[in-house]
Amino acid sequence: MKNPDMLWKIFTTLLGVIVVPLAGWVWSVNVEVAQLRNDMGDLESQVSDLEDQVEKQEEAARTLIKVESDLGHVREILSRIEDLVASN
Repeated sequence: MKNPDMLWKIFTTLLGVIVVPLAGWVWSVNVEVAQLRNDMGDLESQVSDLEDQVEKQEEAARTLIKVESDLGHVREILSRIEDLVASN
């Protein structure tokens, strides 16, 4: 049988050849995941801002519709007043 020290050296060398690249890969994936989480937080903030803007625009649209309706009523009232003045 071979020398146990030589077998141990071969085993640890093979283990090092496997573990070191694997550790590098794990590190790079961890960095990418951290970047994605950071980007996700930024996107969530942007989505929240956009939702607020949409809500404000919807409120402005509802207000505009109410104003247009009120203007229609004012036109009707003015038309009636004109008819009353013209008929007198």
